[in-house]
Amino acid sequence: MTTACIPINGPYQSPFFFVLNTGVSETAEKLRELLELTSRDCSISVTNDDSEIFQNLESLMESCSSDNWDGYDAKAIDFDSYAEATRFAQGLPKTIPLPDVTVEPDGEIAFEWYRHPRRVFSISIGSRNVITFAGLFGFNKINGEEYFGDEIPKTILDNLERLYSS
Repeated sequence: MTTACIPINGPYQSPFFFVLNTGVSETAEKLRELLELTSRDCSISVTNDDSEIFQNLESLMESCSSDNWDGYDAKAIDFDSYAEATRFAQGLPKTIPLPDVTVEPDGEIAFEWYRHPRRVFSISIGSRNVITFAGLFGFNKINGEEYFGDEIPKTILDNLERLYSS
């Protein structure tokens, strides 16, 4: 028998934040559904109602699921990009304000946190388990890519903390 372990580490992640579901049986599917419900029940936010972000993602998936959704040849969101964006949203710290969520012309989903013109952080996520990010913190700039495995990369969380620290 093989079991999955849920690491409870760091100040950022919910102990129920996991996504790699390799089970294929009916029991595995039922367990995944129960854990997802439990995770939602245990995710009552201190600063925001995170159900809004999931509603926004669903709405974007519906309105941008076919090519040329913007009238300028934008690529459609594929289900894998939507799933990765949802997984990212599930792992966000509850103490951070909700981001604006949009779809980019390449079909990736963007999350943007805007405080004022010189304090902005945004990420873009698609179906290939890579988070592309850029931030402006006063006169300092940062950008790059991080692999999105089992949890939100520390670099992303550190930059979100940096955005809201002052």
